[in-house]
Formats: sequence, C-alpha cells, structure tokens
Amino acid sequence: MKLKTKMKKLFAILFLSFFTSSAFAQDAEKIGAVKKFVEEIGNKVITVASEKQTSDSKKREKIIAVIDASIDAEWIARFVLGKNYKSSTEPQRERFIKLYRDFMINTYGPKFKNYNGRKFTVNEVVEQGGFYIAKSEFLPRDSNVAISVDFRVKERAGRLAILDFIAEGISLIETQRSEFNSAISQKGTDKFLDELTERVENLKKQK
Repeated sequence: MKLKTKMKKLFAILFLSFFTSSAFAQDAEKIGAVKKFVEEIGNKVITVASEKQTSDSKKREKIIAVIDASIDAEWIARFVLGKNYKSSTEPQRERFIKLYRDFMINTYGPKFKNYNGRKFTVNEVVEQGGFYIAKSEFLPRDSNVAISVDFRVKERAGRLAILDFIAEGISLIETQRSEFNSAISQKGTDKFLDELTERVENLKKQK
C-alpha cells in the first residue's frame, strides 16, 4: 500500500512538473515573440527616419504606414470611447473608430520621423494584466539620455498588436479616454465627432 501511495505521489509530481515546464516554455516563447515584434517596429521606424534621400513628407507617410499596420485601432478606439461606447449609436461608433484611427496615426506617427540615427532597444518584456509590456528605449545620437517608451501588446485576431504607448509612465489611451469622454459630456457625441473630424483633416495637411 505504501509503495502504491508513493508511486501515485511520484506520478502526480511528474505530471504537474511536465505541465508547469510546458507552461513556462510557452510563456518564454510568447515573450520572445513580443520582443521580436516590438524590435522590428522600432527598427523599421528608425530605418525610415534615417533615410537621407527621403523627404520629410515621404518619411511621414511611411512611418504612419508602419504604425497603422502594428496597432489594433478598433480595440483602442472602443477603449478610448469608454462608457460612451454603449450609449452611442452604431453609426456614431463606426464613425469614431475610423476617425480615431486616423487621429492616432497622424498625431503620433509623424513624431518618429525625427528619430533618425537613434538606436532602439527592448530591455524587458513582462506579462501584466493579460497584456505584455515591452519596456523599450530610443537612444539618441548625441546624448546619453534615452527616451523611454513602453508598448502594451496583446494577440488580437491571431496576430500581435500594439494597444497602447506608454511614454515616461503616461498611458496614451488612458489620457485620451479622459480627454475625449470629458469633451463628449460637455458637447455631445455628434458635436465631438464633428470637431474630431476637423482635427484629423488639419493633421493630414501637415507635412
């Protein structure tokens, strides 16, 4: 009886050990994939920004395309709309999702065009609240001061996607959620969307 009990315990330990090791391996594999995904985005941005024969307007266009392909704009837009998502109509939601995508990539994409000559590094990837946080830095050419940017990443529809940019500890989507919902409360959804449309059109005109 004692032998059988010991064998059962040993089997249970081996069984648990197998699945624990398997889970750790899967986590390590996912963390590695997230690191590679973010590194590729950062390096693409720097490569475009460093193209000497490319005009600023063309750099802007190419960097916007890199950012657009890397994010899940619909998820971000729904998060930013927050409590107003449920109370808005379907046409309002569709309009906001399209507008917010254009607003986001045309606001933040062009900022990276000045990152020419920098080095991009992902220092660490950690799992946090169901997301992966890639803690990263852009190292300037002529200074020891690095620009810290964390990328919140999750697998969406079978692919990795960026859901948030966190610069110096400040979340982009949390900040815009607060700003946009305050504007909707004051002006109403349709008025807010009209004003956002105007902002997007002005952003697209910038070079």
